[in-house]
Amino acid sequence: MNPTAESTRSTWLPAIGRRTWLLLGINMLSCLGSGLTMPFLIVYLHTVRGIGLPQAGLVLAAIGVVGLATTPLTGPLIDRFGPLAVFVAGLVVGGLGIGLFALATALPMAYAASAVHGVGSGLMWSGFVTFLVQLAPAGERGSVLALRYTSANVAFGLGALITGFVTVGQEAGPYVAILLADAASYLLFALTMLFLAGRLGNEPATPVAEAKGRVGYGPVLRDRALLGALLVNSLLMVFAISQTNSGFSAWVTGPGEGSGRVVGLAFALNIAVLLLAQLPAIRFARGRSRLQVAAVAALFFAASWLVLASPALLDLGGPARDALMVASLGVFALGEATLSPTLPALINDLAPERLRGRYNAVFTLSNQIGPVLAPSLAGFALGAGLGVGYLIGLTAVCVGVGGISVLLRRVTPAHADSPAASRG
Repeated sequence: MNPTAESTRSTWLPAIGRRTWLLLGINMLSCLGSGLTMPFLIVYLHTVRGIGLPQAGLVLAAIGVVGLATTPLTGPLIDRFGPLAVFVAGLVVGGLGIGLFALATALPMAYAASAVHGVGSGLMWSGFVTFLVQLAPAGERGSVLALRYTSANVAFGLGALITGFVTVGQEAGPYVAILLADAASYLLFALTMLFLAGRLGNEPATPVAEAKGRVGYGPVLRDRALLGALLVNSLLMVFAISQTNSGFSAWVTGPGEGSGRVVGLAFALNIAVLLLAQLPAIRFARGRSRLQVAAVAALFFAASWLVLASPALLDLGGPARDALMVASLGVFALGEATLSPTLPALINDLAPERLRGRYNAVFTLSNQIGPVLAPSLAGFALGAGLGVGYLIGLTAVCVGVGGISVLLRRVTPAHADSPAASRG
């Protein structure tokens, strides 16, 4: 083989090991199953089961609320029993919750299903991320977590696309079949993880012994570098990432005078750009300050909101307006790809081994703030006729977050912010 070609391939593909690639592939299939069900769950509850739209929305919100309440308990469980055990438990419980939705012919069962699935979700995210981090080479944590983010989002989007073609009409059969298939995929993933546990290595599956005495969240919440990273992540979740599922669609189909077709094209472009940009973004981030790269991501987010607002600011209409609104999510995807190798890896390099589960749990909590606050902020602003001002406000906040991210380098240890440089 040509040595130059081999060197180029190794530069672009992170050296994360076959077992980590295998796990990412299996997780991608699981996320495909989630994409089949979650985006259309509200349609199923309302159209097929006859549950009112406001009540169906509350049922879905309950998943997030229960997951939020479960997450703080996940950290100590991971640190005591190991991430693999917690992740497998989350898969089993989450799959059971999805299966219960097939039986949700009335509101009480729907709430029960959402509560069970919420518990499973709370266990799964922190468990899987901690397991991946322990399994991957220390120098490639950013790469692994970035690939997890992209593969999960692409698979989820493809699942949603498939369901859009299958679940046409008001018959329960197609929806129930997809729900049961997704529930089976959770259980199959759990069995596969148990089967592969020995081959994946004993270290990630072995729980970290608790220190003598009671270990709570006190040492975690006294870590100034962690708190700074959580601040940056929380702000980006509220004013960037979670806005795509609330403010973007509401703006385009409302004050933006676009259509549902424009929204669909924008999300298709978002997935395509994210898929194409992820490996270059990983390469760009390698060897650089993670907080500085996160600041670059924040500027991409700011630019995307400015592009989205530009048709209204420039009084554009027709194809030019639609093209700019679609392009805004392409720019947004550059921010997602740039951000993904940074903050999650920084958190895990800050974490002492015995507290890794707790560090990932509080990071998960910061991720969940966005879906709670973003829809409320967007709904209030757009409902009050402040759409253009809101988009300009999102732009300004994202620029400010970039500045905060750079300033946080003063309190962040070099081994977590620039691991390659600190090893040199």
